[in-house]
Amino acid sequence: MNVMKIQVYYIAVCILVVTLLFPAQTQAASTGANIEDPVLEQAIRDELKLSADQTLDFNTMEKLTSLFPQGKRKIKSLKGLEMAYNLTRLYLPNQEITDITPLSDLYQLDFLALNDNQITNICPISSLTRLQKLIISGNQIEDVSCFKQLTSLTDLLAGKNKIKDVTSLSKSKIKWLDVSGNMVSDISSTTTMKELRNLYVDQGNLNEKSKQLLEQLKQSGIAVNQNSKNVDNNSGITVLVNGDRVLFDQSPRVEEGTTLVQFRPLFEKLGFTIQWDDNTKTIQAHKEGVRLSLQVDNEHASLNGSPYVLPIAPINVEGNIFVPIRFVGEASKYEVTWEKSTKTIYLMTDHDVVSPDGKSQLKLSGKWFDKTPPSDELQIFTVSGDNTIMSITEPDADLSQFESLAVYEKSIIDSLESQIKDYSQGIEMKINGLDASQFSYTYISPKGTHYTYVQTLIKGKYSFFRVILLTTDKMNAEVNQEYQNILQSFQEIKTASQLNQEKISKLTPKEYVLDIAHFYRKLGFFQKDKSLSDQRFDDKFLEFYQGYANKDRDPFDTKKAFNEFADLYVLQQDKDRVWMENTEVEVGQGKDVYVQMLKEWSAISRGSFLPTGIVETWDADEESVALTFTLNGQKQTIHPAYTNDYIDTDILFELNEMMKETGHQFAEVYTDHGESFVTVLTEEEKAKMAQERFIDFYSYD
Repeated sequence: MNVMKIQVYYIAVCILVVTLLFPAQTQAASTGANIEDPVLEQAIRDELKLSADQTLDFNTMEKLTSLFPQGKRKIKSLKGLEMAYNLTRLYLPNQEITDITPLSDLYQLDFLALNDNQITNICPISSLTRLQKLIISGNQIEDVSCFKQLTSLTDLLAGKNKIKDVTSLSKSKIKWLDVSGNMVSDISSTTTMKELRNLYVDQGNLNEKSKQLLEQLKQSGIAVNQNSKNVDNNSGITVLVNGDRVLFDQSPRVEEGTTLVQFRPLFEKLGFTIQWDDNTKTIQAHKEGVRLSLQVDNEHASLNGSPYVLPIAPINVEGNIFVPIRFVGEASKYEVTWEKSTKTIYLMTDHDVVSPDGKSQLKLSGKWFDKTPPSDELQIFTVSGDNTIMSITEPDADLSQFESLAVYEKSIIDSLESQIKDYSQGIEMKINGLDASQFSYTYISPKGTHYTYVQTLIKGKYSFFRVILLTTDKMNAEVNQEYQNILQSFQEIKTASQLNQEKISKLTPKEYVLDIAHFYRKLGFFQKDKSLSDQRFDDKFLEFYQGYANKDRDPFDTKKAFNEFADLYVLQQDKDRVWMENTEVEVGQGKDVYVQMLKEWSAISRGSFLPTGIVETWDADEESVALTFTLNGQKQTIHPAYTNDYIDTDILFELNEMMKETGHQFAEVYTDHGESFVTVLTEEEKAKMAQERFIDFYSYD
């Protein structure tokens, strides 16, 4: 099966399924734009075609969607550019920029070029989750660990910097990665970068294991230090088994229209036990339910003892045996799919897909592949040929005005009425026991392409869900039946908070307090109370409850309202293990807020984070800060993001990287009162709190 390109109807998807949910932003009052750098201001005026006597204010800045300065004069400051919140493309190479903080809230940016500047701290852009192409080569950047959060990034050109570690990119969707001209020694993280197709790295700096891996990457569909259109004699074909890249010592090859691959790496990835008979040149392979026998230069094979004629015989190439991948994959009960646009062969089994928000799940066959959604509002987004299934989650509280699924459906259709035709009114149904309604309509694009949509609205216990099928032209019976089958696999997943709420709803407030205290005592908290008897321990926490709760606020009374942070209020009593503070604090030169915070975090770190010589340094305008300290004999520098009068606790991610060898990590939870709860846990302790107490820890991924 060929996977067809889907580009045009990505746009149609965004228009039709997001219109209702996300109305246009209201405009703010017009204020003057204070652009500090005159060169930058002139570039903006040129882009907007404004004369010197025309006002440059908020209303004009919001019209700026791209900026490509053309003059020879250099831009030094970006202050004022933060008002261009509709900016999608920004091209600023060969300037004299050092501080990129003004870019930190330009969330619409998808292309950013900052090469050949004087940037040391790139992390202010780490929250730009729509950023796809980033060019930062020729700067002084050492740390890209914050790029874990750039979930849409496909192209990263970061050559000629001071980068040593690219581990943080291991789960990224990057297709083109250039880290040449850096001191990168370990590229093991590239093995889990499923989309990677081009890699530039200095081989001389690599350790021996990475040098060997680099050779395998060359044979496994990745163009190494060269253009992908000119990959030596390699085929450029990538093989993914359930999303994991197969690493070959020799590249896959195409013979007479059939793709053959080196047998041993493939068979090992598929879980086969292999026997090779050198005399007969025969491969015997077996795993549960599958027995294969193939012989070099022989088209006759066997599958589970039955004869099978191959499209082409296995061949010997320089001592490596190559076998037809489709036969092996399908014999192993995998769907085998060729994606021409990326030269990728997918071997997939039936698999569960969980929405990014963790609130729903579908079961899909191996024909369906997860893709990056064209809109942030979409959750599950999966493609099979020219068919797409996507989902949207809408919290029940956000749709309280809809008294029924029929009213909800009508509001959607009313919002789309001018754009659709052939509307088929909703049919009530049950999806895995949940009330649902299904309706369909047709959309015709400006170019005359027909798209058929089937929307199924599902009322879960805590959220509304929309599972949508999009296909080109008319719906055929086979596609519709597959969609209906997939729908019946839909499951609402309860969040940690919802599970916790159900568990403790039967407890009285006092029972709830003691339930919390007992759990964490067993986990190792409250060491100062170790000598107390069980009764005295209970008495202490009942006294705490009497002093904490009142008629206006009792977070432990679930009959009035459920408070998902109740555990934290009990844990807050262990001052030796817990830091819990409001993050809205006046920061700036001379206040040393971060110095004090690091000292307090050190005190609760169980000896795993003991920095000395902590210094907090702000720039002249108090919009950029550097924290320097010594940890385990090494000088460390981190750059908290400037967020006005708020502490940047995201620096915990960088501190955790420094603490990897200790077995402990900082763990953080945000409360609904703007507080940050921080403690230090082992991986097992954190998992136990998440699984048994449903604590929703903040993730820095």
